[in-house]
Amino acid sequence: MTRVTLRMVLGSALLVAGGAVAPAASAAAAPGPLTRITLSVVPEPGTRGDARRMVLTCDPAGPQPNAQQACDELDLAYGEVAQVPPQRDRWCFTDRAPVTASASGWWRGMSIRPFAKVISNDCFARIQYGHVFAF
Repeated sequence: MTRVTLRMVLGSALLVAGGAVAPAASAAAAPGPLTRITLSVVPEPGTRGDARRMVLTCDPAGPQPNAQQACDELDLAYGEVAQVPPQRDRWCFTDRAPVTASASGWWRGMSIRPFAKVISNDCFARIQYGHVFAF
């Protein structure tokens, strides 16, 4: 008997609260889930070059120069930087000047798996993972 009473009370509460929740839910849905990924490309010790850092946001995409492309690529890879395919029809010289490319943060409201990889040079870092590090 207590289960029936509890269900009736909860059901009534949901009906009463339902009208008040609907407007708030539609207002909160407008911005969408947070995407904020901190990106960096840092030369390995003993390698010439400057470190680059950028915060990528989506919805709206910015401030990275190729933000919309990077966001679209991350959507296709479900936020996994390591799964973003390289840019097509791009090439780099094979100079050895290693850099570490890294990414951490949030994609569509979920924490991404931290990414860090040593890449042979800055040019390859810019194209190896789509447009993610192309800033």
